[in-house]
This record gives sequence, structure tokens and C-alpha cells, in this order.
Amino acid sequence: MKPRFLAVLAISALLAGGIAVGPVGAMTRSHAGMTTLHVTLRQQAFSGVTGTATVTYDPATKMTTVKVTVKNLEPGSSHPAHIHAGKCTTNGPVLEPLTTIKADKNGTGVSTTTFSGSVMNKAAHINVHMGPGLALTEYTVLACGELGKA
Repeated sequence: MKPRFLAVLAISALLAGGIAVGPVGAMTRSHAGMTTLHVTLRQQAFSGVTGTATVTYDPATKMTTVKVTVKNLEPGSSHPAHIHAGKCTTNGPVLEPLTTIKADKNGTGVSTTTFSGSVMNKAAHINVHMGPGLALTEYTVLACGELGKA
């Protein structure tokens, strides 16, 4: 085997060992060194709300971009979203607030947030909350997905 092929196999094995944790999405690296993680957001509290998140870290700029897409929301509703420490079941402190998700007339919402630093390979999760102004239920988590080593 060629040395380059062996190096690729070795790096692949190291990366696989670092991301094969529970229900975590697939992590990829681009030619520019950027790392992208695809996360599935699963319904919580029988909400029916599901979605995906794409988390991209650019080591050149030291910036992370998170794009969250959720469906089955109440049309026209607003939903805070965050990256929290820990697993979906533990709901630790907020690591990064994300842009509020606003549902369109079909109940689909998309938000994109960019912030300094990385959340890659951290014990963290993304959650989408019920929403502001809903009294006791506003912090109810509608959908959640784990990023990494939780």
C-alpha cells in the first residue's frame, strides 16, 4: 500500500474513534480544513417537532456556523434555540445562544448563527424551546440533538 493511503486510513480511524458516540451525526472535513457535523434533532415532550442542524467550524477564522432547520412547528411561532452542555437528558448550562427560529406558514423554521470558537467534540447538544411568552411552558424543549462526547 502507498504511504498516503495508509495515512488516510490512520486519520480516518482516529476521527471515527472521536465521533462515534451515541446518536451523534456524521462529521466530515473539507479540503480547506473546515469541520462539519450533521446532527439529527429528535422530538421531545411528544411535540412532533423534528429537524436537523449543520455545525461547521472554520479553523482559519476560528468561527462556528450553526444552521438549524425544524418542521412541524405552529405556523408563525417563534422558538429560542441554544447549544447546551451535556446530553439532551441532562440539559446543562447554555454554551451558545442561537438565533431565534421563526416558523413559516407551513410550520418550518430555519435559523443560522455564527459565533467565535468551537463546540466540536464537546459534550453538548442543540435544543429548540417552545417559545417566549408562553408562561410556564416557554422553556419546554421541543427538539434536541447531541453534538459530541456527551
